[in-house]
Amino acid sequence: MERTEAMTAASAPRHSHEGSYVDWPAILAGAVVAAAVGLLFAGFGGTLGLSSISAQEGEGAGTFGLILTALWLLVSTIAAYAAGGYIAGRMRRRVDSASADEVSARDGIHGMVVWAISLLLGGWLAAGAIGTAATAVNGAAQTAATAVGGIAQGAGTLAAGAADAASESGVLQNADPMDIINNRLLRGTGIEVQPNPELASGAASVMAEVARTGEITEDDKAYLAQLLAQNSNMTPEMANARVDQAVAQIVEMRDAAAAKLEEAEQAARDAAETARRATVLTGFAVAAALIIAFAASLWGAGIGGRHRDEGRLFGGFRSF
Repeated sequence: MERTEAMTAASAPRHSHEGSYVDWPAILAGAVVAAAVGLLFAGFGGTLGLSSISAQEGEGAGTFGLILTALWLLVSTIAAYAAGGYIAGRMRRRVDSASADEVSARDGIHGMVVWAISLLLGGWLAAGAIGTAATAVNGAAQTAATAVGGIAQGAGTLAAGAADAASESGVLQNADPMDIINNRLLRGTGIEVQPNPELASGAASVMAEVARTGEITEDDKAYLAQLLAQNSNMTPEMANARVDQAVAQIVEMRDAAAAKLEEAEQAARDAAETARRATVLTGFAVAAALIIAFAASLWGAGIGGRHRDEGRLFGGFRSF
């Protein structure tokens, strides 16, 4: 039912009142109700949202649950702000014999103020949740940065991850270069090696450099093969083959560790990108929800103002 000049004139106050046109008690009442109703519905909406996702494969409600959650939040937003706007419009006091359009404008503005105050109240109540989400996003970004930095550092990180990577891939059960020296260089059926500190230290130094760079120079290879041949019953050809075998195993182990670190880096980057996209989508969703809430509060205030002038009351607010 549209407002008419006759209706507006008939419901005008008998005496004019000086002062502000803003009825703060009515606004605050509407804002508190809107915030309370929104908080109540948010509890149910949060439960629906949690039921839609699960860390276990095959669990959760999936896409349908997410759609249901979005619809619930949409309906609850409209209901909360429409109720707050209605109360503000219905309880607003008329202060002069304004025209119908002016009365509608004042009712609507009261609904707008209800929306603004409810938004501030809701933001204050949700400050903890927003802080938690921001911390999670920041943590994902820091994880990605740490992974990238670990790759850049190279030798230290590679040495730390080599053992696990080699063990998981079945290359070696232990990634200690000394074990490789003992297993591949100094041990074998029919192999006899004379104890020699120079052989042990030289082999360890060369293998550590191979683990760091993934390569062995011809001089180092010749030096190590010569030491091995001089201090064992191996022929020079056998010593060269043993050195090649040990170097190949260290390079394979190093590549496996690098691949594992690269996989971890990519996973961290993917997590950071997912968090970034979620933040962007959340921002758009929040903006859309605020626009809907604004419209609902404005509409509710207009309905409440008309019911005030008509002497009517929404059925849900009647006493039993």
